[in-house]
Amino acid sequence: MKRKITIRDIAAEIKVHHTTVSRALNNDRRISKPTRQLVLQAAEALGYQPDPMLSALMSYRSDNSRRKVRASLAWVTNYPTRDGWHQFERRPYFRGANRRAAELGYTIEEFWLHEPGMTPQRATRILLTRNIQGLLFVPQPRSRAHLHLDWSKFSALSFGRTLARPILHNVDNDHYRSFSIAMRQIRRLGYRRPGFACWPRINESNDRAWAGAFSVFQNNDPQSQIPFFMHQPWTYAEFKSWVLKFKPDVVISHDDKVLTWMQEMGIKVPQGMGFVLAAKPEEMSLEISGIDESSELVGETAVNIISQMISRGERGIPETPISTFVEGRWITGRTLQRQSNIVAGSITLTGTKREDDPAIIGSDKKRSRGKAATRYPR
Repeated sequence: MKRKITIRDIAAEIKVHHTTVSRALNNDRRISKPTRQLVLQAAEALGYQPDPMLSALMSYRSDNSRRKVRASLAWVTNYPTRDGWHQFERRPYFRGANRRAAELGYTIEEFWLHEPGMTPQRATRILLTRNIQGLLFVPQPRSRAHLHLDWSKFSALSFGRTLARPILHNVDNDHYRSFSIAMRQIRRLGYRRPGFACWPRINESNDRAWAGAFSVFQNNDPQSQIPFFMHQPWTYAEFKSWVLKFKPDVVISHDDKVLTWMQEMGIKVPQGMGFVLAAKPEEMSLEISGIDESSELVGETAVNIISQMISRGERGIPETPISTFVEGRWITGRTLQRQSNIVAGSITLTGTKREDDPAIIGSDKKRSRGKAATRYPR
């Protein structure tokens, strides 16, 4: 039987004291970064794997006077670039997770699956070498993603349901209920012809929860049957054509670009048409009505769950995955108003003519290049 590699073997290999190796493997900041890197490289080369029970015991013994870092959690990203996950409003997840991890005595390390030369086998070895027992998987850049690791070595949790294989315990905003809250607010204000504009990829990433909630409300009101605007890629011309054809009185979307397009069409918001963000970033102005998805709380909840899994020694792919949902909250902005306040009659769209404007109706062709106006009855 092959002998188990110890920290003393690593110390002998690179000629440092074994306590230095121990501290470096636990990401102790008292050890210089070059030395920590040297230790990690040697540990990987020798095939070192820490004993999780011994690590837990050492953490317990060192925690008798004040809380100290017990271990690291990996913030695992799978985007084409190292920082690609920043572009999809995942930073609130990280802020919440990082804050809660510090309270529980953990640090969070980013781990990018597309490092040069990275393979599932190498990723597993590196994570084990760094004594990382808990993996937090950031939502994947595409839905139905597949990932491969030696799952038996880790406690793992995913944000949302974009990871199709393996299916792990996951935590997310309750997208269906959040969208239903938004629809109820819209109806209370008197809107009766809501339109839903969504990228197909986003629709898939939340397991079609928004589309499902929207369809339920449509079924309860036969007069509000407006097809989804789900073109890919989106263009201003297609959006304008959809608005003029189906005449929604409010548009719900995840992308504030839609609001810009409405304004470019000359629609006054909210006097002429309302707008709602289905997922409102926490940094965004309170002027826009929409759902705050409580993303920082989602991050905190994820760390609570993963720390409990580590404490229980729960590793591997769960036989029955459990989903934990965090409810969003409604933000009242200025992009909606009570429909009784709207003057009866037609809405006038006046906006600067764009080069990609479609020639949708005959009157468009006769307009001057400066202004384009279209009227349609409410």
